[in-house]
Amino acid sequence: MIDMEENDFGVILRPTKVDEEDDGSSWGSVEVAVFSGRMPDIDDEAHAQYMFLAYKMAAMLEFCEDNPDFDDMLTEHTSALVEELGLLTEEPYEIKPKAKVTSKIGNVITLDFDTVCEGEG
Repeated sequence: MIDMEENDFGVILRPTKVDEEDDGSSWGSVEVAVFSGRMPDIDDEAHAQYMFLAYKMAAMLEFCEDNPDFDDMLTEHTSALVEELGLLTEEPYEIKPKAKVTSKIGNVITLDFDTVCEGEG
């Protein structure tokens, strides 16, 4: 989850199901929304400029659908940027097992998180 601050602006992509009655695997469309902090600490003109920038970013999806040559150029640029920043070279996320309840005595529950320090942090 991202920590929002009062001066933040953003674009939200919300995947939506194509068919609500399917098995959950058909996520073929997306809702796009823009937002700004509730009380940004900037003047109205700057707020309007940042909101317009967010709207431009949101409009990029439809623009790319209508302009495949531009979409190809943007895809190439984005791929190079992602590679340059190393965003896809991270180690795969490892799912750690949940804590195991090892004992219950009164209102005290002892958990085992499978750590090396064994509670001696």
